[in-house]
Amino acid sequence: MLEQDQPDQPAARHRAAVVSAAPAGADPAARAEADRLLNQGYSVLLITPAFGKRRPEPSHGGVHVVEARVGTAFDAAPGALGKLGRKAVLTTRNARGKALRDPAATWSATDVAAELRPYLNAFAPDIVVAADKTAEKAVAKLGRSVVAAGAAQAAPKPAAKTVDPAPSLLIGSNNNAGMGYAWARAVDTHAGIRARNIQKKSYPFAYGSDIKAEDKDWVDPLWGLGRVADTLDTVTHVLSESGLAVFGRLNGGQLADDLPELRRAGIRVGLLFHGSDIRSPDRHIELYKFSPFRVPGSEEDRQLTETLRAKTAETAKWVADFDGPVFVSTPDLIDDVPQATWLPVVVDLEQWTEGVKPPLEREVPVVVHAPSRPFMKGSDLIEPTLRGLEARGLIEYRRLEHIPQAELVGVVQDADIVLDHFVIGNYGVMTCQAMAAGRVSIANIDRRVRDRVPAEIPTLQADPDTLAEVIEGVLADRDAARAVAATGRAFVREFHDGRKSAAALEPWLRG
Repeated sequence: MLEQDQPDQPAARHRAAVVSAAPAGADPAARAEADRLLNQGYSVLLITPAFGKRRPEPSHGGVHVVEARVGTAFDAAPGALGKLGRKAVLTTRNARGKALRDPAATWSATDVAAELRPYLNAFAPDIVVAADKTAEKAVAKLGRSVVAAGAAQAAPKPAAKTVDPAPSLLIGSNNNAGMGYAWARAVDTHAGIRARNIQKKSYPFAYGSDIKAEDKDWVDPLWGLGRVADTLDTVTHVLSESGLAVFGRLNGGQLADDLPELRRAGIRVGLLFHGSDIRSPDRHIELYKFSPFRVPGSEEDRQLTETLRAKTAETAKWVADFDGPVFVSTPDLIDDVPQATWLPVVVDLEQWTEGVKPPLEREVPVVVHAPSRPFMKGSDLIEPTLRGLEARGLIEYRRLEHIPQAELVGVVQDADIVLDHFVIGNYGVMTCQAMAAGRVSIANIDRRVRDRVPAEIPTLQADPDTLAEVIEGVLADRDAARAVAATGRAFVREFHDGRKSAAALEPWLRG
């Protein structure tokens, strides 16, 4: 199994750093020492010098191997002499081509110490082991206690490290639509459990996030080592969005790469999926009449469908072997993960207040559609209808794209009718925001999805074939449509203000 909670097992939360002044591959004893400490219950960092740019090496059986770029006397040498000298250092040979008897003598302790400092500060090890005399001097120059490799072998296995037993949740590392941050705030506010989120990429809109990683951070071993240290010291539960890692690319970038270390630390792990990360195009075609995957309209959409088909099939196999809780953000995804728990999306009701004017007071109502991904919203299927209604003078149609969140709130509050999903069959964040703002919400929410929600969703039902008829019906009986819209905010407060989201996670977090 990929994950199995083992609450009765002692948690391996101690950290050890093994420092070698010899280049990677030149000191097998250092590797052996790192493996020994790993087997003894430590999370281990092995730092070795490198001539080239600083770069991480794939995790070595659970050991974080980092080749740190250390300067040499040849760096400033010009021309062929400098090139020859630098190559000689890289291959641990002197300038005449003879192998060095002691690869650790390639660099001075001062050279090593200068590059060593940020790694030790980020990883904050409980013990530092020096694989050679140069490394020992380098660590000492940093004012840190150091243990020689021989002495470390006699050291007893570390006692259990004291960690606050109160649950603490880390959600990462997607933050799609700002939901990771919203769920963290919900858990903190409504369950009284400390929660934080990681966002690994930049979005056009400024979503809140507790820990933000730009692309350069995600691949930086210093950032990853800092995440390991913080997680092992403070976190009891990790909720992985879309199977993403929480340690950056330190181990590989996926949750499966981080799982061994999280499991050794006794950290419980759950999975969370948002939509296209788990939704099978083939299953969706079988279940939903207007599935966008049935006949993609463009070459780009066809390629996307094939990509999703391959990725979701692979993910489904991985999830089948996952022995831990699985959550989904929308009820339709239970089609793909029947064992999943619905984790409702969260809407900030203090931000998404009702519009100043009731909807449908204008003679010609404003209809808004804000497709983040038009292919997944069915925009191409509904827009001919909307343009036709607009040409007849029945509506004013506004398609919104790339609008900052703060501006979007005002635009939705000013609208009369808000359109969301028409081909996927679910309801998502925009539908909830429209209901919170007291607007008339129209979407294609499949009956199988409506039946999974224990209350009537106050969103008018329409599909691409019936949208014109539904909008014309709204215009013919505006009072009835306003009555439905008036119940939207109460629905959002009941299911999407964060309380039910916290309640969905709390049994796992306190179990």
